[in-house]
Amino acid sequence: MNDDWESEYDTDYPDESDFDEETSTIVCPNCGADVYEEAPACPVCGEYIGVNTHPFSERPRWWVSLGILGVIATILVLIFLS
Repeated sequence: MNDDWESEYDTDYPDESDFDEETSTIVCPNCGADVYEEAPACPVCGEYIGVNTHPFSERPRWWVSLGILGVIATILVLIFLS
């Protein structure tokens, strides 16, 4: 009876050769540890890993300030020319 159970419920477990050698990692913004890209949280510090989608996140402050000043200057020129 034991042989029937083993043959019926036998599963093929993946061996190490089935896994990718290269897995993508990112750096945790909180502690700097390498974290798998698909991980929802850092295994070291527990901080949730999120994708920063803010449009100004990668720009320096002077670049954002220059853009805001440009928009304000354009609005003022349009007001005074009307």
